[in-house]
Amino acid sequence: MKRRRITFLLGLALVLALLAALPVAAQSFPNPGSGSTTTELVNKTSNSAQVNLFYYDQSGNMISGPSPTIPGNGSVAIDPASSQLPQGFNGAGVASSNQPLAAVVETSWTGGPGDGYQMGTYTGVSAGSSKICFPSLWKYSVGANGIISSFTVQNTGTSAASVEIEYIGRDGVSQGKRTDTIPVGAQHTYDLATSSTTVPNIPSDWAGSATVTVTNGGTVHGVAVVNWGSTTNAAVGRSATYNAADCSGTTAQSGSATTVLIAPTVFRVKPSGNWTIWSAINVQNLSNTTANVTIELIPRDPNDPSVTISNKQIPPNSTFGINTRNGGNVPASTFDVLDSQELWAGSAKITVDQAAVATVITQWNRGGLIEGGVYAAIPSNGGGNKFFAPNVKRIVPGGTWQKYTAIIVQNLGASNADVTVTFYDRNGNKKLEFANDIIPAGASFGYNTRNGGNKPAGDFNVLGDAFEGHVVVTSNNGQPISVVINNITRSPGSGSGTTNGVPE
Repeated sequence: MKRRRITFLLGLALVLALLAALPVAAQSFPNPGSGSTTTELVNKTSNSAQVNLFYYDQSGNMISGPSPTIPGNGSVAIDPASSQLPQGFNGAGVASSNQPLAAVVETSWTGGPGDGYQMGTYTGVSAGSSKICFPSLWKYSVGANGIISSFTVQNTGTSAASVEIEYIGRDGVSQGKRTDTIPVGAQHTYDLATSSTTVPNIPSDWAGSATVTVTNGGTVHGVAVVNWGSTTNAAVGRSATYNAADCSGTTAQSGSATTVLIAPTVFRVKPSGNWTIWSAINVQNLSNTTANVTIELIPRDPNDPSVTISNKQIPPNSTFGINTRNGGNVPASTFDVLDSQELWAGSAKITVDQAAVATVITQWNRGGLIEGGVYAAIPSNGGGNKFFAPNVKRIVPGGTWQKYTAIIVQNLGASNADVTVTFYDRNGNKKLEFANDIIPAGASFGYNTRNGGNKPAGDFNVLGDAFEGHVVVTSNNGQPISVVINNITRSPGSGSGTTNGVPE
């Protein structure tokens, strides 16, 4: 029987490599503390799945991990204790199974200054690419707005991968190209805080992107980590992880494409002038030609205001960003019109006259603790009819909320989508189903295990107070959809993570 593989980077390795690499002069960059990783694996079928996990260190040496059995329609969480890895392991992993799997990886940081808890999520992939891109990278000076990024690249091919990495600022200025060789199965991390043979001496107050190209025929994939400073303490703040974009398509390489991308969730929530939720979008031009970009912010409620940012230019291979709070690459006042609705929520349509990718960043102020999450904007023609959302929680011991999840479903089609959303527990039991929900063309619909989202909150009570599992979202009438997963933790500490759903 054919074995299916998905690969994932270990967030623990990302954090330990980042902290270990920081010289004394760089210690003032935001520091999230120490990290640990839990990998959620979902069996996409009704048949039992036998899974084998393997880990690779920096040199490509393989270490055998656990071999769980996942019931049909069930899931399993591989936490640090069950991974069988030694303390301080720095590497990457592969899950192999006789059934197709979906995976989400959650990294939790603890022990740092301040609130001592942050988290990020990203999605496991089933195959690598010959070219990947990181649209959202920063190296900002210390202070309330301090930001530092790193990114990790894993070799998913069958021989050592020779890679070329180019770092380009939002002004279009290249910081140069670097080369590296990554052993089979291994991952290498590139920390913008520290210059090296693979990382240029990037100037302070830098925002930009990176492109990783395999030059000897292999494949890679990658994950970025972003650590923001706090508005009250430069050493703490929020952290997020996100998947690299696949930039290997022929249109992306030729630069002769028109790209339409969709961001299902965009916010500017500012009740009584108090910032609660805001969003940013970073668009990376993949061509050697200057690109023109138009970004439309579309409200969920058609009676609310909209914003259109037209015909802005992105230098070749560079990035353009907007931020509903501080403006980004446009004046902050651009978004003031949205304040007529203090709780503005909607989506974005991004149109670029060249090949492009984009990341969507949402930040929350939860009781003075700032959190962040990042996911990939979805190509308008990149939706599917069925998605899996691993790592869904509803943990409320004694009525105290500890963990909950919001599933956002976007209709990418031109007609109403007839959608069914099904919740399964770890053992594969169907616990809750919303059948035949109608989502209008271009609209999004939310399912929140705490407050209901677009459903009454009481509908989720059937999940109980200790639910862990996953969700399957199906478009019943062929309209393409996409899914975004928001995970929120209230104990320990406070953290949020955002990532994309996994297509069938």
